[in-house]
Amino acid sequence: MQRWRDRHSTRRRSRIMRIGIIGAGQIGGTLTRRLAALGHDVRVSNSRTPDTLAELEAETGAKAVRSTEAAEGAELVIVSIPQKNVVDLPAGILSGAVAGAPVIETNLINQLGFDPVDAGTIDDSWRQQPGTPVYGKDFDREATLKALAEASPDRTDEWRATTTV
Repeated sequence: MQRWRDRHSTRRRSRIMRIGIIGAGQIGGTLTRRLAALGHDVRVSNSRTPDTLAELEAETGAKAVRSTEAAEGAELVIVSIPQKNVVDLPAGILSGAVAGAPVIETNLINQLGFDPVDAGTIDDSWRQQPGTPVYGKDFDREATLKALAEASPDRTDEWRATTTV
């Protein structure tokens, strides 16, 4: 188990990426926190001015910018704003991104009815194994957080991979 953790730990640093996030709500703010914690160069914006993101900037080390600056030089752009506001984004808002940079638009998460939940790092993934209170459940955010908190790190037979013939 330890070797698996060593190979898959989020503490292991990959190449630092410049990431632009347009939208600092529940999803955009969570992504800002997690990606900055991994050491990435994160630029984040909202529909107001950068000074309204001072608390998030101080907490994460991400740089608060205007929405028109978020994609500048970005190797990855995440657009995390309400679908109805996408049409109000300035033309060319993504043109400053590195050529070929992926753009992830998070509205599908909301359309599918998912609430974002930070379940921790890969080291905490045991809380979602078969036999744990959250595994395979269709809980809302609050019930998911409660089930994650109730999970036990004790390995059960259900955690073992089985083959079917």
